[in-house]
Amino acid sequence: MELLKVVDTLDEEFDVKNVKDDWSWMFDNLFVRKSVASFRKPNHNTGLLIMNSNEVNRIYTAFAPSRYVLEAIQMKGIVNVLLVVKHPFDWDGRKNGKGFIHFTERDYQIMEGMGISIYSLHTPMDKNRNDSAVSTAYAFAKVIKMKVESEFAPEKDNTKLLLGLIGRINESKFDALTKRLSSILDYKVKTIKVNDSVGKVAVVTGGGFVPEIIQEAKDRGVNTFITGIITPNASEYSKKNYRKTFLEIKKIGLNIIGCSHYLTEKWAMKLSIPYFSSVCKAEFIEDKEALNLLE
Repeated sequence: MELLKVVDTLDEEFDVKNVKDDWSWMFDNLFVRKSVASFRKPNHNTGLLIMNSNEVNRIYTAFAPSRYVLEAIQMKGIVNVLLVVKHPFDWDGRKNGKGFIHFTERDYQIMEGMGISIYSLHTPMDKNRNDSAVSTAYAFAKVIKMKVESEFAPEKDNTKLLLGLIGRINESKFDALTKRLSSILDYKVKTIKVNDSVGKVAVVTGGGFVPEIIQEAKDRGVNTFITGIITPNASEYSKKNYRKTFLEIKKIGLNIIGCSHYLTEKWAMKLSIPYFSSVCKAEFIEDKEALNLLE
């Protein structure tokens, strides 16, 4: 298939032209030289960011365009592919990790050698939907067996776009819920425990550790808030903002569960394969290296 026809299809499906998203703080000189100029349009950093072929023989989906994912594509041996990612850059959320990570010269060599183009859906995949494409919150709700009752949490720059879900879960005791989540995800979840009751549950994946979102959840009767990242890393953003954010959220007084960035958001890219397969033969790539970089 022609790459630009695939891009047009995805742009229309995910309303890319109307999405506001700013990644300019990640644009180093190498990225500016290698990336598609339209992706660098101010506050419009969504869609096609790397173009290395005019054709698409396969769509791969992943959490991020990490070295592991690029090498996995290289190992498969199929050239001229489109990698559709939740994030335009890789992520390291560990205590000493720098958060989002720049591409290296070697990454670009792999992409160019294999004809790998990259298409990012950071904000669009957060927009609540549950059809052949499944948003981050709906996908994670399926994984943890949450019964969804309502949607909430407007995205700060795209206020018509709702990020979060509110509903019920089988467990009534907080410790029982955290034990089950840790088992499902094969990851010891992080917690801020206020009381023993689960009550009504809210899910906002990834970077949902935001006072305004958590306050809205509380105002809607939520007692337990589940998200991705609730611990600090070594990025400048975290150094500047984490302590203030943590103290504000503690005052709100909800139970908080952190299930990591990767483990809350990879599911959308996996469960949306039915949609991407309707465009071109598609496959999800599990980033096994990302499992070593969890918060």
